[in-house]
This record gives sequence, C-alpha cells and structure tokens, in this order.
Amino acid sequence: MGKDKTSPRPALPTFLLPSLKFPLRPGRSIDFSLFSSQPDTLRCSTCSTDLAFASQIISKGFTGRHGRAYLVAPPADPAAPSSYSTADLINIRVARCESRQLVTGWHTVADISCQVCHTKLGWKYVDAKEHSQRYKVGKFILETERVHTYKSWEDVPASPSEDGKNGRKEGSGEAEADVEFDSDDEDECDEIFAGTWDPEVVAKRRSVQVGYDRE
Repeated sequence: MGKDKTSPRPALPTFLLPSLKFPLRPGRSIDFSLFSSQPDTLRCSTCSTDLAFASQIISKGFTGRHGRAYLVAPPADPAAPSSYSTADLINIRVARCESRQLVTGWHTVADISCQVCHTKLGWKYVDAKEHSQRYKVGKFILETERVHTYKSWEDVPASPSEDGKNGRKEGSGEAEADVEFDSDDEDECDEIFAGTWDPEVVAKRRSVQVGYDRE
C-alpha cells in the first residue's frame, strides 16, 4: 500500500523522541538559572593560565601600553602559610625594576609576564615619587589586551530561599561588583594606601552622598 501523501510529516523522527515521560506535580514547575560555581578569574589570553581573581580589580580605568588596563591588588589571604608570599600575583614573573615616566608622573615599575607562556601582561608599581600616586605601590597593571575574565557557570534550580545559601546578600545584588576605586577621591586614596578600601563601604558612602546632593 502506498503512503498517504496528504498526511503531515512529524517535526522530528519518532526514534528521537523520549520513550519515558516524567510529569511534574500539578501546579508545580522547576526554573533553572545559570549560577557561577566558582569565583571569576583573570587569565592570560594566550595560554589561559590563572593570574588573579576578578574581585582583585580595583579600577578598570587605567591605561597600559596597548590601551585599557586594570589596576589589580595583590592577593590577601590570611590563611596562607608564612612561606607563601602574597606580594605578587600567581603565575607571573617580575622583571627588574626601572624608573619610567607614565601619564601620572615618574614611577618605579617592574614589567610582569606570564610564567607559563612568557607573554608580557603589564607591570608592577614598586614606588612612586608623587605622594598622591603612592596608593598604586604594590599593585599591578594588567592589559585588557593580554588578559580575559573567565566565568564558570552551571545550571541550578532557581529558588528564592537559596539566595542566602549561594552566598548572595539580599538587597545587595551586583552593586559591589560594580564599585570601582575613584582616584580623585582623597578618602579612597587614603583607604587604598592603608589597605582598608572596601567596595561595600564605599558604595554605601556614595549612596549617602547622592542623597545629600539631591537635597
């Protein structure tokens, strides 16, 4: 017998369709969302070697040899053993110090490169002649052309009750991640120099200042 040419064809072959069905309970559905299972990291664009956590970025408004650059703080881990130095970023090589005239004046810097592929990534601030620039000492410039941000995502059920378990603070959202260091603010410069700069505290202080300005 010939097939009826007028009958519509199925959208998918039947052998591709699942043979078992698992219905959900009436009135209940499951929503899935992307959740970052690990902290975002900065990686070498050439070999993808980890260099720092994205949370170590102090400012995204700096300029390097190849355009935009990040000002990055060294890792601060009080649990690290005494034999482990946290003065430098991980997986980098620090070259010899040299005096260099930058946009903001004379600084003593040391070029840094990836320890794995030897790609030049930026430099480390070792000293600064101007007092207003000393907040940079001990910190690093990472060129955005030489590094990229790596995000690790996974599917997890979205539930409002799990917000606290996932380490997210209610009401804070992503505000803390958007707070950047303001080099024109004297209070923030003092805090950076003293090692007490906190993005959450700065965000609250700025919101209060905005309220005063509106009044």
